[in-house]
Amino acid sequence: MENTEEILNQDDVLSTVHQYELERDDQRVFINVREPIGGSPKGSFIAVPSLISKECSNTDYVGLGDSVNEALNDCLKRIKGKLLNQVIPQG
Repeated sequence: MENTEEILNQDDVLSTVHQYELERDDQRVFINVREPIGGSPKGSFIAVPSLISKECSNTDYVGLGDSVNEALNDCLKRIKGKLLNQVIPQG
């Protein structure tokens, strides 16, 4: 990738998004892990549970880490034992 300083604004963070799918009981949820690849150094790895059209808004279930695997594992630990419609309320 080009030098991102030439193509991004100062506070922009460009990320690659890794998507995982978790099936639990008769439900499924996606977990999107954002990996910063350019721009502001304040970006970090963040794993967010989501449905196709809705992301989790409760930060208690959002995983953080210094790598894709760390953020994903942190998210999975946070949602372990929870009903998926509790993590992402529908309606």
